[in-house]
Amino acid sequence: MFKLPKVLRYQNFRKLYIAGLTSELGSFVSETALMLLVFELSSNNKAYLGAARAVFLLFLTIGNLIGGVIGEKYNRKKVLLFTNYIRIPIIFTILFVESPEVVILCDGLIALFTGMYNPTRQAMVNDIVPQKDMNKANALFGSAFAVLHMIGPFLGATMFTAFGGIKEVVALDFLTYIVGIFFIMSLTYNPPKHEEDSEKFISEIKNGIKYAKTQKPLSAILSNVVIEGLVLGFMFPLILPYMTEVLGATKQDYGIGLALFGLGGLFGGWASSTILKDHSVGKIIITALYIEPILMAVWLLSASYFATLIIFFIWGLVVFIRITNQLNYVSNKVETKYLARSFALLDLGFVVPNILGGIILTFIGNSFKTEEILYIVCIAFCILIFPRMLFSDMKALFNINNETVERDTSIQDSI
Repeated sequence: MFKLPKVLRYQNFRKLYIAGLTSELGSFVSETALMLLVFELSSNNKAYLGAARAVFLLFLTIGNLIGGVIGEKYNRKKVLLFTNYIRIPIIFTILFVESPEVVILCDGLIALFTGMYNPTRQAMVNDIVPQKDMNKANALFGSAFAVLHMIGPFLGATMFTAFGGIKEVVALDFLTYIVGIFFIMSLTYNPPKHEEDSEKFISEIKNGIKYAKTQKPLSAILSNVVIEGLVLGFMFPLILPYMTEVLGATKQDYGIGLALFGLGGLFGGWASSTILKDHSVGKIIITALYIEPILMAVWLLSASYFATLIIFFIWGLVVFIRITNQLNYVSNKVETKYLARSFALLDLGFVVPNILGGIILTFIGNSFKTEEILYIVCIAFCILIFPRMLFSDMKALFNINNETVERDTSIQDSI
């Protein structure tokens, strides 16, 4: 008889896991379809792709800033329910508009509440899962995120192409939100007790940043995420035009390529907890980080759709090993009162420079060839990453052990 992984036998974690998997699936499907819709409504204008990505990530940033604080101040279950409810009318609004600018705005509003959802959910995992099983829980969430990367873009591109519109995508998005709401409502959650705190909203954000600065390994992780965010701010919007213009692929092929990235990520998420048994979390993060610019260079030099599929799979594997172990670092090393804010900073460290890349791309997208921009980005990626091992924060991350902080166990699940 098939047995669930041990961590999924925790009833509340299982419900939270399913809720995240389903509701965010809708977001990934709609994000891909909306990018294609914007591309179509703007008469294949690459500048609009950069603008869409920048707006999406700007709102995601604001949502993360808010979510990192409210996820510590308020009942996390109620925050998750609210962010799911509020995204439903926004996605339905897209059915009634034909302007790429309005579609971009709606996508940004969806991102706002997604940004509030993510750090709150991840902090809630640390509330309900015993510390001894946190690495496995993070591995499963890493795998879930990879599944979304694998299935979401493929479904989004396939449905948009097959149905010639956005209606069916909106219907699927709505259904996944409803399923997510059902599972969140059904879980039992008693919020952890907090000390009385009279800090203002902005002060809490500042204190979270100050805390991160005092932790050298965390500072190294955040710096690395900033670099990744800047690179992907240029790269992600250009994958579609690169594959169609340079490689001669179709929009369907674009969805397949992103799906293979997600498939690699699925295996990366699964493998991360096993790798962590034999190696320190810092060494794993750094090794994965140094492989990524090499993969980008090989991808561009190969200039082949078949090679793209292989490289995207490997890239997904490496990225999600790194992402999952970044979550492991926060889960195992960060003090409880800074958890939500630290998870929010991880998201922020990625999306803020991603916005910058998208904004720059908006202005230069039609002035240079797609492959020219990608080659320059690849060179910059190598320059920004490879010398970093000389820095003290990277050395601190590399030498860190796998010991964990103590958590309050009174609200954790039991089997």
